[in-house]
Amino acid sequence: MNRPAIDDADIADLCFTARALAQTHPLTEQAHRYRQIRLDEERARQPVSELADWAGTALLVGYCLRRAEEESVAALSPPPRPERRTASRSQDELGNRARAAADELRVGDPDRVTLLSSATTVVALDRIIDTELDKRRDHMREQLDDEAWSELEDYISWWVVHGYGLRAGEAAG
Repeated sequence: MNRPAIDDADIADLCFTARALAQTHPLTEQAHRYRQIRLDEERARQPVSELADWAGTALLVGYCLRRAEEESVAALSPPPRPERRTASRSQDELGNRARAAADELRVGDPDRVTLLSSATTVVALDRIIDTELDKRRDHMREQLDDEAWSELEDYISWWVVHGYGLRAGEAAG
């Protein structure tokens, strides 16, 4: 399938849309429950609860990037597709779909998951991740050595991609 690629300015708009959408309670009820369960687990697992909050924000913005991608594809592809209703799934099934989609993005065939060209989506994901890390850089970078900072980068990246995978998995078939 030939997926549309968009230019750098459009990628910036896509990322802006995702961040703006994150401010508007964009999750479906099922995705909201999923996020809450994962955040409660992270709060119990992490030695610093702030990390769980960052994970939640990263997941939300990743989810919103997929939503912004859906809107972009709908705008680029006349005639407009009817809005797909997401089926209610168990939290385990939703988690499995989210992880599978995230795995395809990270180590598989990203074109199986993305709506725009995978190169476009990966650039947008990278920008979202960079923005999330930049928000933490001023008050955290000096406190962490290079190895710990790298772990934080991996942690935030995982949650952004997982959020994207959550929406992709939620909307799939």
